[in-house]
Amino acid sequence: MSAYAGIVAFDGRAIDRGLEERAASVLSALQKGRTVISRLESATFVERIPPGQANSASTAADRDQRILFAASVRLDNRQDLARAFGLASTELAQTSDATLLQRMFERRADAGVAQCLGAFTFVHWDGAARRLTLGRDCLGDRPLFYHLGPQFICFATTLSALFALPGVPRAIDEIALANFIAVNLSESVQTFYRGIARVPSRSLVSIDNAGVHRRYYWAPNLDAPPPYRRDEDYIERARELFDLAVAAATRDTPRVAIATSGGLDSTAIAATVARQGTAERITCFCMVPPPGTTIEVGPFHYLDERDKVEALARLHPTLDVQFVVPTVDHPKAGDDTWYFARANVPSLAALGLGSAPELAEAVARGGHQVLLIGNYGNFGLTWSGNLSLHELLRAGRWATFARDLHATARETNRSLPRTFASDIILPAAPAGLRRLISRLRGRDPDSVAAHSALSPSFVADAGLPRQWREQRFDPWFGPYDSNPKRWRAYRLFDHNQYSRDIRGMAEEIFGHEARDPHGDRRLLEFALSVPEPMYHRNGVQRWFARRVFADRLPRAILDERRRGANNPTWFRSLGAVRPQLAAEIERLEASPLASRLLDLPRLKRLMAEWPGNADEAEKRRGEYRLALARGVHVGRFIRWVEGGNA
Repeated sequence: MSAYAGIVAFDGRAIDRGLEERAASVLSALQKGRTVISRLESATFVERIPPGQANSASTAADRDQRILFAASVRLDNRQDLARAFGLASTELAQTSDATLLQRMFERRADAGVAQCLGAFTFVHWDGAARRLTLGRDCLGDRPLFYHLGPQFICFATTLSALFALPGVPRAIDEIALANFIAVNLSESVQTFYRGIARVPSRSLVSIDNAGVHRRYYWAPNLDAPPPYRRDEDYIERARELFDLAVAAATRDTPRVAIATSGGLDSTAIAATVARQGTAERITCFCMVPPPGTTIEVGPFHYLDERDKVEALARLHPTLDVQFVVPTVDHPKAGDDTWYFARANVPSLAALGLGSAPELAEAVARGGHQVLLIGNYGNFGLTWSGNLSLHELLRAGRWATFARDLHATARETNRSLPRTFASDIILPAAPAGLRRLISRLRGRDPDSVAAHSALSPSFVADAGLPRQWREQRFDPWFGPYDSNPKRWRAYRLFDHNQYSRDIRGMAEEIFGHEARDPHGDRRLLEFALSVPEPMYHRNGVQRWFARRVFADRLPRAILDERRRGANNPTWFRSLGAVRPQLAAEIERLEASPLASRLLDLPRLKRLMAEWPGNADEAEKRRGEYRLALARGVHVGRFIRWVEGGNA
């Protein structure tokens, strides 16, 4: 994909040519292709265009209109946009996605951007009005960062390019990083660096002499009436939209690569690509534990994805399945600096324990530039229906409620009172009552210790519990809204901007672009219109998705109620770098910021209490896989920035 950076001086001063060269140099290191520089009075845009890709709409300044425009864009509804402008098919074929996006913005403003479906960011400089506008797609699939300084505003599609521009600070924002350690991911604008902001998903940011103005240009319609009455109609429409989403995601990738597990989301993508028959080759990359691995992962998880993916391949013989086994001694497993150098941020999944480098290397060996993933299904088409019982009760559907309450209790092996409390009372309880219930259950409602190495003294000194309550952050991760549509829409379009940034920078970090057909906005809007009780029926979670994909998935996947264990050999990987962990914790004591943010005495205790085997470690997963591994990883990030390696 293309990348760009730029500088605008609102006081009218000229941009130094040396600054253009610095931006071009960084973009060249990140992206193959040619560099295009556009200048207009006190503004300069620098773009890196991949081989074979058209320029953005205004690669040279439009001096008559005094406009500069740059975009990183892949539109999924070109035909719809062409009809909006009355473009013939021949003219559309000669019109780039960037040109369509620019026209929609300039002619229809916010409403025009809202009509554009796909992955994009853009920057528009109106020299006559002296207004800079930055925009991002509704899912945030492409990132855009900016810094507003006293003389210039700098912007870029990657943090590396932004830091190459003059006057851009690299100081860590300790509150932002503390919230990351606590896994409070509600912040939408502030990054981990002071003075560096992001353009949030589904947003436009306008900057002029009057200041910074942020606004949403689109919102899902959560009050629309149900589109259908029959289950069959919902199922048929879901299949149509999912087929459309997969086709859109693969239209320019004849050799398709898919990160495949044994779950519904990724296997449905693979099966659909196979059914459509347009791909030259389809490769499913599946992470599996080494042969002979035996770890007790509990009754609600399964250890190995292999048998389910093999069943999928038998049903769809055109799938080429490649099983990838993580190695203990991989050179990147104990080295975080390669990741920091590309992303300039820490990872939620401490490296080697969640984002195995072997997968990215297997994709690269296959020559793939795009990897299909299935993350958005969890709150979209394959939603579990967690609030179904609550919705049935609220709607007064007593007989259905009673039947599903009993069925849910049987499926989850819980008593009726416990099921009633967990699935009905807690989601609807006000925040104060939920906090009281937590205390009665022996939990501190403000503690993040179960999954985080954040220092309790820093939490208290910074007043984080009060901030968390204002942000409706629950350290025990309960839903903040009993309305399933509002809760899911927030998770789909607004929550966790950090992960959206990482997904958008995947090409720079891992070497391939990440695309998610489950994140097609047309599909998500429809998924939000499906009645909640259709997602959870007869005690079966994801009931709707199982029906939708019954025409393309094997019974081994459709009938599976458990979830994959997600890197069950994490403790083996952690043990391989145990000496480095101990040495790193000692080094962190020399960092004032790391010593304040992290509970280093606790990390030392965890090292001293090292589990004897993988089964014992599974019982303390939160402490070791999350608190210890992520804590040391974030500490390394702090030292990396402090050491001037950014």
